[in-house]
Amino acid sequence: MMIAYPAADICCEISEDRVRTIVIENQHMLYSVVSDICSQLDGNKGEVVLSEDHIPLDMRKSADLITQFVPFTVNHKDLITKLYAALKKKAVDEKMYQYTQEIYRAIGEYLYQLIEDEENELDITIPEDITGILKAFDVRFDDSELTLPEKLLEYMLSASELRGHRLFITVNLRSYLTDRETEEFFQSLLLKKIRLMCIESADHPRLINEEVIIIDKDMCVI
Repeated sequence: MMIAYPAADICCEISEDRVRTIVIENQHMLYSVVSDICSQLDGNKGEVVLSEDHIPLDMRKSADLITQFVPFTVNHKDLITKLYAALKKKAVDEKMYQYTQEIYRAIGEYLYQLIEDEENELDITIPEDITGILKAFDVRFDDSELTLPEKLLEYMLSASELRGHRLFITVNLRSYLTDRETEEFFQSLLLKKIRLMCIESADHPRLINEEVIIIDKDMCVI
């Protein structure tokens, strides 16, 4: 996978065995690059080009941008939607179908018994699939006891599994993690073959399995 930004004459590879870090010391360019990626994730055209085997990729289908780390939760709305879709599919497979139907019947019987003695006319609608039950019980990822690196790893693993293989792009991640935490986090990601590109506003100590490009304040590539 390659990423290019012609305005700064940048073109670099992003692999599964090295974390790519791009340090952008020029504030205006930093804003421009991150804004461009955000805009493309919203479905607009942009100048940053993501490609694989020389074929341009749709940023929305191929990348995930993380700019907020406080607070950070694995339970992003779109990821929960994907989780529910996967569980819905599982609920009607050969192994779970009969059990799912029994649950529907049991819930229906319970609700009818609950309302049968009420003076008002009441009715219920049994959901067509398990999504309503999942929402009622607030099924979600349990990240309450996880550290930030653990939350990030859980999020990226879940997003990769539920959305397909993607590139994750972080902005100023190193401002929130120690060098040791970052190195351990990088190694965990690389073991799982997850691609990561870090955009940083300042240089930090180089870590194992990290490749760094610096664009200084004069917009020169180092």
